[in-house]
Amino acid sequence: MRRTPNPGDSDGTSPSDTPGGDASYGVFDIPYVGGFQPFLAPAWLDHVALLTGIAPPDREGGFSWCDLGCGPGVTATILAATHPGGQFFGIDMSVEHIAQARRLAGDARVTNVEFQAADFATASRPQARFDYILAHGVYSWVGAQTQAELRSFIDRHLKPGGLVYVSYNALPGWLGELPFQRLLQAFAQTLSGNSVERFSAALAIIRDLAAAGVPVLKESRMLGEILEHSERYPLAYLAHEYLGATWQPLWVGEVRQAMASGGLLPVGSATLRENYDSLVLHRRAREAIDNIEDDDLRELTRDCFMKQSFRRDVFIRDGRHIADDDRRARLLASCFALSRPPGNVEYEMATPAGRVSFDNAAARAIVASLATGPAILAEIGDRSGVSAQDLLANTLVLAASDAIRPVEATQHSVAALNRAICDRRGSADAIAHLALSCGTALRVEADLLSALGATGTLDPLQFPGWDDLLDAYCR
Repeated sequence: MRRTPNPGDSDGTSPSDTPGGDASYGVFDIPYVGGFQPFLAPAWLDHVALLTGIAPPDREGGFSWCDLGCGPGVTATILAATHPGGQFFGIDMSVEHIAQARRLAGDARVTNVEFQAADFATASRPQARFDYILAHGVYSWVGAQTQAELRSFIDRHLKPGGLVYVSYNALPGWLGELPFQRLLQAFAQTLSGNSVERFSAALAIIRDLAAAGVPVLKESRMLGEILEHSERYPLAYLAHEYLGATWQPLWVGEVRQAMASGGLLPVGSATLRENYDSLVLHRRAREAIDNIEDDDLRELTRDCFMKQSFRRDVFIRDGRHIADDDRRARLLASCFALSRPPGNVEYEMATPAGRVSFDNAAARAIVASLATGPAILAEIGDRSGVSAQDLLANTLVLAASDAIRPVEATQHSVAALNRAICDRRGSADAIAHLALSCGTALRVEADLLSALGATGTLDPLQFPGWDDLLDAYCR
């Protein structure tokens, strides 16, 4: 049931493949492409809460985490392996996905994760309540009944002060894609074969229509992207994304209102840069929304300025606000890690508000400190002499650019897990990520994974910087 942003059909649903499911759950005749989603990690979600002055869940005595629509369980297994003090749970309608997830956890010898093949209405774990409940790439792909079942699960199982993550295709950014998706789905319903075969045949028809000059297809950014860069988009991914019978992008207000019915209030965005108006809005846009007092209306207007097409919303129930001094202290006590080799870090990023440059001594000192492994922010300041103010400002921008990311301060061995990942290279269950011992994983190229799996080492000329990075982070 797992899908990802930017890149499901009742005819392809097989009752034997689902525990009592219906067409409102999407595509089931083909498995989804498994991958790791870093923004589902506890440290990442805690960081979002801190950015907006909300106390994250207290994890000192352990915690519990649940992924609704876990797909093949890659994220749940990697996080469980790197958070032995947590209890992890994954639910998915697909029996095949759950079988894949259990195989990965077994091969990696991860024992603190459990998977269940069930829908959201019947999923059960006696007396289980969770600090984190996640639904990535599910909510706008399922029907209204399933959305209600998902919200009901959250209502039953979320602890007070727990965080909820919900991602969805958003409007108005998807308005230009609606004709492409509707034509693709309609043609696919007339064709035979499994979902991948029907998607491929329908896409060929759409390509001919676009070449014939159908005006609305010229407006589809995704059609052009898929045709020009097909290697980036596995067909199974595209079939799950576009063929769902209940696929429907959503306005932020309707999602917020639905979540509010269960007492959930918005915290922020797991797309970190979207927590800063200065990074996503031009000056005149910021001025235009400053006088809008209603939070939901302000967010809707903001989405219209941004042409928002995908949201990663974080909610909380019974949340607690923290004072600015406490927030600052907690941010300085947070741990961070590099998301790529130091030589690959670019000290600027393109945003909807323009290009943002942060090429300065403080930013470079932070990256240099993290080259030897994850580090707590305050300790980086002690070693580098960077002031707390510059340290915080540059860390937040580096994280917003995904050059670095919030992680755990404790490290745990990922050797068995990464061996299991390398053993899957080239197979249908291949995973394009390597786990880091600090509670996250990095996406890597297939060539790097093959070289690492074959020899255990990397040629520094072919993969500059990666050998040192993995040595520092995969202990």
